[in-house]
Formats: sequence, structure tokens, C-alpha cells
Amino acid sequence: MSTFNAASDGTTTAAQRSYLPAERQDMILSLLTRENVVTVPALAKYLGTTEITVRRDLSVLANAGLLRRVRGGAMSIGSTESDGSGTDHAVSAGGTRAAIAETIPAGAAATIAEHAAVTANITARNSEPLLNDTTIDRLDRTMMPLNDEDLRDMSIGVPQPVIPAATATPTARNNHGNNGVIGLMFPEPSFFWPTVIGEIQTEAAKLGYQVEIRESSYERIRENEILDTFGSVNNLVGIITSPSSEEDVSQASWNWINHSPVPVVIAERDQPYSSNVFHDSVRTNHPYGVRKAINHFRERGHRHVAAAFTLTPTSEIIEEAWHQLVDKTNLLECPFVFDGIQPYDTHGVEEIVERTLDSEATGLLVHSDYLAIALAQAFERHGKRVPTDISLISIDGYATPSSRPLTVLRSPQHEFATECLNTLLWRLEHPEWPSRHMLIDPRLIDRGSVATIGD
Repeated sequence: MSTFNAASDGTTTAAQRSYLPAERQDMILSLLTRENVVTVPALAKYLGTTEITVRRDLSVLANAGLLRRVRGGAMSIGSTESDGSGTDHAVSAGGTRAAIAETIPAGAAATIAEHAAVTANITARNSEPLLNDTTIDRLDRTMMPLNDEDLRDMSIGVPQPVIPAATATPTARNNHGNNGVIGLMFPEPSFFWPTVIGEIQTEAAKLGYQVEIRESSYERIRENEILDTFGSVNNLVGIITSPSSEEDVSQASWNWINHSPVPVVIAERDQPYSSNVFHDSVRTNHPYGVRKAINHFRERGHRHVAAAFTLTPTSEIIEEAWHQLVDKTNLLECPFVFDGIQPYDTHGVEEIVERTLDSEATGLLVHSDYLAIALAQAFERHGKRVPTDISLISIDGYATPSSRPLTVLRSPQHEFATECLNTLLWRLEHPEWPSRHMLIDPRLIDRGSVATIGD
């Protein structure tokens, strides 16, 4: 598997001009007929556009089933997948342009361009900021949280949110969208987030709230500027967001959040240790998920289980929980742990497979889905199958249903979304109460990828 990167001398870079969305997307598909993996930064350089635009294009193409999104880029679809009908369909992005064209419905080019334009309109709006330009720049540069005196010195003018009366209850409010607007900012809507966004919208509407959505990214972008576009929203009462975990940009996001004029609920992220401001939060209880995985292995007779982790915003918490349970108890013997392995890192994937085959390991706990899929495919290339020869549990569970029936740990999206909304509404009713931090256990969905073995 090769990885596309734009050459520094420009030899692989397209002529620098502004392309229409459909042109960019066709060029991306064309690259994927030659390269198995493309990265967002390389595509942005190749197409002469921004990384945010590239991510939107990749999302559109992924929704059309023409490529597979991974953190940091996209992969060609070259594996055999099942559509649930019992028939396997081999779809290869490395096939001919005619074959690709056959997979696009009539009029799809116009639809793709339309979709991209709508998505762009969601995230790139001209608006009055909640914080002025000077403040945004300083928040982005500052490595330590600003205090109230700093902000007063910058002469910030912010709109005052309309907070519902403390005596009212969520169920007592009207149902006509007049209670205010809730802002949502989540990473590019994929994996876990689309259902969460939809559930919050549905439940908020029942309680008389409107929802404004902003798209951020898993990449390094200035999220504080995205947050600041909520300044154009009248009657904004609160924000629910999942800020970046990238160290070189996250401080600016947290500075903004810590001085937000409306309550903020943090979704699926830990708050900085150095912060002296604490916000209500809702997170998946990954340590308990790891416990569920270990017990699932043990119940089926496994005593030697290894682990492999991709670098994600939640991988550190998952890996720490694994070490706490395995290193400090006798629940399992762990032959090895790999971390920071990307699913398109063929050498890293092969190293995990070879290490597994050379060890006593009978199972693997893997995060994330794409790494689990890559490992299952690599084991098959070595003549080993899941679960006959090796058992797997994947943490995430959003990509595997369309490709491989792997047992997964999955955050319950409906409950997670409901708890995020309820936590924000509770804060509106109790502005002076201490912050609350809700943990929701992931579900273990058994799809038979853990075999039962003898002691």
C-alpha cells in the first residue's frame, strides 16, 4: 500500500487554479486509481486549496461510496464488502474510470457539487464575532489561559444570552423553537457524530430549541474562529462541542471556551489539567469498555491477549485503562502493546501481525475500526482467519458493519446525545452549581469475532 504525498518540487502538483468541487473530486478519484492512500495536506497542496475544502470533498465522496475515510486522509476501496444481501461485491478504486463512473448515479456530479456548496455554507459564514479580531489572535497565540482582567483590557463586547427562567423546567417550555438556540461544533461529521447531531436536533426541537451546527476537524485548524461564528446567532443559550485534542491548536480552543459568554458542554474530550475553569462534560466511559472487552475474552477462555492502538483523541484514555487492568491484575497476560499505528501504515500493521503469530496471543483488542479491518485483512494474507485463528475486539464499531463482522465496543449514540442536551439544559437551570461530568458505558456488540477456546 502506497501513500500519496505532493512532491516538494511540484512535479506531482496540479496546475494551480481554482477548481470546481466536481473537478476536485474527480481528481481525487483519479489519484486513488494510482495510490491506495491520499493525505489531506498532500491533496490540499496538489489541488491548490485548503485542507477544510479537501475534507469536505472526501466526505462527499465517502458518502457516495467511492472512497473510505481515515483520520488524516482517505483510502481506496479495494476490499470485498457485503451489502447485507449475502452477496459480496468487490469494489476497487484502482479500477478503470468507466468502472468508477458506473457506480455514480445519473446527475451525481451536480449533486456532489451542490452538497459541497451546502456544506461550505454551514462552516464558512460571515458573522459578527463573539470576540473581536484582536482577542481571537491573542487567544490563538496564548499558551496559558487568559484571565478576566486580560479580557477586560481587550475591550470585548459580547451579546448577552437569553437564559430561561430558573423556575422553568425543560418539559414545561414551549415547543415552537422560541426558547433559544443551541450551538453544536463537532469534528467533520463522520463515524460517531452524525447520529449524535441528529439526535440532539430532534430532542432539542421537542423542547422548543433551535440548533446551529458548525463543523470542525480532527486536523490542526483554528477552532476558536469557528466557535466565534456563533456571534451571528441571535438568542444563543449554550454550546455543545468536542474541541480538538491537537496540542498546538487546542489551547486556543480552550481559551475561547473558558471565556465563552454562554455555558459550554464538552463532549467526548478530557479537559486540560492546567485549566482552572471546569465545564460540564459527557464522555464515553472507555475504562469500563476495556473491562467489558477483557471479561469477554476471559469468558471465552482467552488468557493471552495483546493490544494495538491507533493515535486518536481517545486512544490515550483507552491505552491507560488497558495498562491499569492488565499490568496491575492477573486478569490477562499481555504479550505486547503497539500504539500510534495508523491503519494505512503497512509496515506497522505487518509488524503487529508477525508479532502476534510469534507470540502466545490468542486475541487482540484493537482501536480503531480501520486498524482492526487492516489487521484482519493482513492476517488473511498470512493464511490466518478471524476468529478461527485469532480473535479480535474493535473499539469504535462504526466502520466494521459494512466490511467485517467484528465484535465491537461502541458508544451508545442516542444516549450520548440525550445526555449532552440534558446536561446543557440542566446548566441553564442551575448556573451556580458545580460542574457535572457524565460517563456513559459503551455497549459490547458480539458479532462472533472472539472464539471460545480451552483453558
